[in-house]
Amino acid sequence: MRYELMLPYQIRKAITENWPIVLPLGVLEYHGEHMAVGMDTLAVVKMLELVEKKADIVILPPFYYGAASYAVAPPEGNGSVQVGGNALAPFAEELFYSLLRIGFRNIHAIIHHQTENFAAGMPTDLAFKTAGRQAIFRFLEKERGEGWW
Repeated sequence: MRYELMLPYQIRKAITENWPIVLPLGVLEYHGEHMAVGMDTLAVVKMLELVEKKADIVILPPFYYGAASYAVAPPEGNGSVQVGGNALAPFAEELFYSLLRIGFRNIHAIIHHQTENFAAGMPTDLAFKTAGRQAIFRFLEKERGEGWW
């Protein structure tokens, strides 16, 4: 179910039943003359649409503005939009914190970008992973007080 189309009672149901809420995460970047600049994020969106047919999930509006880099081509006339990890992290933390405040506990971001050496992490996913952890700690401290561990 697309989050932006949900009514409050549907949000409450998703929270009560602990549905996964998923952020399609990606970049806008040049992939060559044969492919759309939003391909990475569009692949995640399509995959989630297929999953949604078989499982109860909440799909957030996609976030396209990750760290694309200019490794393949310069942005001029080619369309790559580069937003660095240091700029992404504060946004991501506020997003995750807000979702926790709403009541969601099964929160995910799925990315399809720069999968080489992925275990080590790349700027966009690292920014969102770190932000997620910071949001959780911030939320727990607010809810349970200092010394909550």
